[in-house]
Amino acid sequence: MHEEVSSILPVLAVSIPVLFSITIFLLGKEYDCWRGWLAVAASAVTLFIVLLMLPGSLKGTIFETHLMMIVPGIWMFLRVDQLGLVLALGAATLWFLSSMHSIGYMEGAHAQKRYFSFLTLCLAWTVGVAVSGNFFTYLIFYELFSISTYPLIVHEETPDALAAGKKYMIYILVGSSFVLFAIIYTYFLAGTLTLSQAGILSLAEHGRVPLLILFWSYMIGFSVKAAVMPLHGWVPDAHPIAPAPFSAILSGIMVAVGAFGIMRVVLNVFGPTLVQELGTGLIMAYIVSFTIIVSSILALDQDNLKRRLAYSTIGQMGYIILGTVLLTTYSVWGGVLHIVNHAFMKGTLFLCAGTIIKQTGKKNVSEMRGIGKKLPITMGAFTIAALGMIGVPPLVGFISKWYLCIGSLEAGEIIFVIVLLISSLLGAAYFLPIVYTAFFQKSDEEVLGEEHGGHAAVAVDPKGKKQLEAPRVMVVPVVLGAMGVIIVGLFADLRYFPLSIVKVAVSFFVK
Repeated sequence: MHEEVSSILPVLAVSIPVLFSITIFLLGKEYDCWRGWLAVAASAVTLFIVLLMLPGSLKGTIFETHLMMIVPGIWMFLRVDQLGLVLALGAATLWFLSSMHSIGYMEGAHAQKRYFSFLTLCLAWTVGVAVSGNFFTYLIFYELFSISTYPLIVHEETPDALAAGKKYMIYILVGSSFVLFAIIYTYFLAGTLTLSQAGILSLAEHGRVPLLILFWSYMIGFSVKAAVMPLHGWVPDAHPIAPAPFSAILSGIMVAVGAFGIMRVVLNVFGPTLVQELGTGLIMAYIVSFTIIVSSILALDQDNLKRRLAYSTIGQMGYIILGTVLLTTYSVWGGVLHIVNHAFMKGTLFLCAGTIIKQTGKKNVSEMRGIGKKLPITMGAFTIAALGMIGVPPLVGFISKWYLCIGSLEAGEIIFVIVLLISSLLGAAYFLPIVYTAFFQKSDEEVLGEEHGGHAAVAVDPKGKKQLEAPRVMVVPVVLGAMGVIIVGLFADLRYFPLSIVKVAVSFFVK
């Protein structure tokens, strides 16, 4: 049984990043060096607050705070259940790593005030989405989050960046229109927008046609953010031009917010029983299976590293949605758990890509010959995260896929096991060549050196010591991310690890 308690912690989790963001924006130019560290501090404090709620959540405690009544019967309030805590935990962790990496990546870059203030502000809105107590509150934070990411996507202000930003806004506004309609229609049908129940609608009371209209309105709206094909078009264009540390967030968490919205609709608004009665879950499972396979095939043909990772993200969001709509205990475990697991893996991959770009200027896979010798720590972390994405045990990606496969068999749908296996093979096909190119092919400098009977030079500092491959603020986050991929995979079922909170979260919806 859940125990609901009033708490200031949800308010702090949302408001502290806002306060830090304002501080970062108001600092004078002479304090530019502090902006990045303030962003790191904001994410660290937010993560600490989220962790404070973890022990209680494992015991079934729900933390909530009513903020204000907007209209009679509709409150804006925050409610931290176990499902929301999973997203908040993944967001705060990835923001911490990305903010630290940004200090090195953005060194010498323009508009750092704008970058770090909006980066921190987006953390507040993401946590707000995670801890929303009803869909009205959810919509407010969802829209704030969508709008606040625009300055980060177009940060470089190149024609390509502005075009990608315009495309992003068109997609998001169309998707948000469907979500807004669906939320209004939900209130019309059910008289409530609460996210505290496992279903607020019924087939007998509301009828099949209205419920189908409502369900698919939600699916279309949230599928834009979750990049479900064919509504994925903004993702491959946004990632290559956005700053790499933000790409880590964009891919690891922002796209997952759309999948999380689908999760809330299926589990909280409709409930597992009604979704099964309507038969919409299986249809959605086939749609995302198509997305998983096709996005993986498209990833094979991408030479731009970040674009290849972007197509990978599209498929990975399909995992989260697939696990949700199959509605078995194990499948939902796998889907919810993959929110955090994917954040670790894909966040690490994009941070590694950022280090490669910053240190070498190389953006394409074909240019990465021998780069593993120049950036061994970075490429070692990249390799670990890539193997996790493929699903190699005992890394975190394997844990998610294991539960998804068991859940598919539990649902009597072996076809989705085949989809997952094919996806893993395709993942190996587009990740392993990167690793091979980096570690086992000679760089152009080595080839040139051999032709002239010499060797490639090794960078040294003025004291004659070998330089670290990148600034520590860039190396530490990728190492921590890779360690997370290993440790959370090895000890997935330990208390206070993500799987423990996932099991409590899912038990409320699927028995």
